Amino acid sequence: MNVDQPDERPGRGRPRNPAIEARIMDAALRLYGQMGWQGFNLDAVARGASVSKDALYRRWKSRESLLEAALRERLNWVVTIDTGNIRDDLLALAARSFDVFAGTYGDVALQLRSDARRFKEVGAFAAPYRETMVLQGRRIVRRALDRDELPANAKPALIMDLLIGGIINHIVSTPPQLRESMMSNAGLFTTTIVDIILNGIGQI
Repeated sequence: MNVDQPDERPGRGRPRNPAIEARIMDAALRLYGQMGWQGFNLDAVARGASVSKDALYRRWKSRESLLEAALRERLNWVVTIDTGNIRDDLLALAARSFDVFAGTYGDVALQLRSDARRFKEVGAFAAPYRETMVLQGRRIVRRALDRDELPANAKPALIMDLLIGGIINHIVSTPPQLRESMMSNAGLFTTTIVDIILNGIGQI
């Protein structure tokens, strides 16, 4: 293992090396995306980042603190969406959701959804991502209700279940050999699912 030995020699007041921290965070997210919480540990992250255990443990004392820091540093999942009409809002949310679950950190996002229900400690630091996305989706629908763009009986939670659930199911059920085609047709898929939801919303 190509361990970064100079970083193991601490000196009083010596600044940290941001390149090493970046390697550790990248390795942490890569490992978590592959193995989930049960397979996530600091020793394995150190090996994946090619740094010594001492270099890692000086920065993070627990796997919880490391994964939380990596998520905060690397994942900018939620953006504010308010275009002024329901279709464009849902298209923007669908595109963003597709990027989250099929993009660079898609495996991380999918693992978090599963682990947050199974492990209390994961749920604690996954909650802001999940709750913010859910709240934004519901606000989109409620604004549309206020503008009379949707029938009064439209259900925000169900609309989000159909949209986000449909996107996630499409991503996880696509076989590896079709992934490239899935990615190139992401825009068509998200437009289609939004239009299906809006066209059928009166029957929900």
